[in-house]
Amino acid sequence: MQLTPSDAQMYWLAERIRSDQFLLYCFAGDADADAVRVAVRRRVARVGELRCRIRDVPKNLDYPYWEPREYGDDLVVEHVLTDHTWAEFQERVGSLVATSIDARTSPWRVHVFAGVRDAPRCEGPGVVVVFQVSHAFADGARATELVRALFGTEEPPRSSAPDVVSMPAMLARSLRFPVQFARLVAAGRRAAAADRALADATTAGEIPPPAAGRLLVGVNTDPGFERAVRTVVCPAEDFRGAGVTVTVSALTAISVALPRFLELRGETVPDRLGAEVTIAVDAIGESNNNYRNAGVDLFVTEPDLSARAALIADDIADRRARLASPLLAQRDSANEFVPAPLLKFGVDRYSLGEVPETVTGNTVVSSVNRGRADLELAGAPVVFSAGFPGLSPVMALTHGVYGLGDTVTIGINSSPRAVPDVDEYESMLRDAIGEVRVALGG
Repeated sequence: MQLTPSDAQMYWLAERIRSDQFLLYCFAGDADADAVRVAVRRRVARVGELRCRIRDVPKNLDYPYWEPREYGDDLVVEHVLTDHTWAEFQERVGSLVATSIDARTSPWRVHVFAGVRDAPRCEGPGVVVVFQVSHAFADGARATELVRALFGTEEPPRSSAPDVVSMPAMLARSLRFPVQFARLVAAGRRAAAADRALADATTAGEIPPPAAGRLLVGVNTDPGFERAVRTVVCPAEDFRGAGVTVTVSALTAISVALPRFLELRGETVPDRLGAEVTIAVDAIGESNNNYRNAGVDLFVTEPDLSARAALIADDIADRRARLASPLLAQRDSANEFVPAPLLKFGVDRYSLGEVPETVTGNTVVSSVNRGRADLELAGAPVVFSAGFPGLSPVMALTHGVYGLGDTVTIGINSSPRAVPDVDEYESMLRDAIGEVRVALGG
């Protein structure tokens, strides 16, 4: 099976910007890496979609293919801690999220940290697994399902590994470039017509306008190579007051903590701070990535946190409405017809060093509901899940919001360049969550 253009773009961009996802699951109990290997090996034997890797087409004449590979112990990596504290574990995960997986070997890997003491919601030792996955292989929702296939209490349905594609077949298929280019030209005409119709519908008020860019602040800078992560684990009810969603509650808390942090750093906080929020969209063909990023205003000048939450909810609704427009899908559909050599050329030459005048959001917020807390590892039940959205050339602070069972965890990913004391920011965020809980009647 061949990668879709959008998934291939993720794969090629990963050579320049680390974009892997890191899904953290903490289990209350004691299990070692060997026990994890046994569990993972047995599940992978059933789940063929996990038995794969990427194979490039020579000279990138066409989009890469998924090809089969068998389970190997390289897919489960043991990390031996020194003092086994939660603090040491978080430091080690900070180093881990600065790495990138080679999807030509495998698009995923399981990292095991056993015997972790003082982990949140664990009375005794805990074992933490981190599922590292290439964004070319999965978005947040799909990655969550893959972890459930590995550690769910129910047997996952059987699936097949991808078929082998011979090199002659790959090269023969790559000869369709002239046909692809002709289709791209036709799709471009349709996209241009859809863009004009979208602009007309926006002017007429039928579709919400696109979000305006935000001025850069101190965390909108090159993050460098170092990372520091923190996890804020909370009862789910802390985020479910006044009928708002978990995502809105989390954004409201971030809207309180981020300005305070910027002020502490001596910055003048602009009236318009925003977050770049990932929003799920309908599947496009067989793509593994079905989401878009949209700018959401944090309404930091509204003093009433309940009113601020309502404004944030309305803004998210507007962003969803625009993304749901068929005209937007038609405008963007031409991307699926771009021949591989043209897309690869554009990815390789995309400027990463140029600093834009504005950004979609001053921080990134990715929110995923990971479902029921019915996962287990060697008899140890799962207690919470976290994650750490990647940093990018002008994004040095991101937030991941993850619900699992009766917990919601905000994962903080940061660069020491922009956030020299991540513990201080974590404390500010915890205080903000409490303030929002009270304001929303949670």
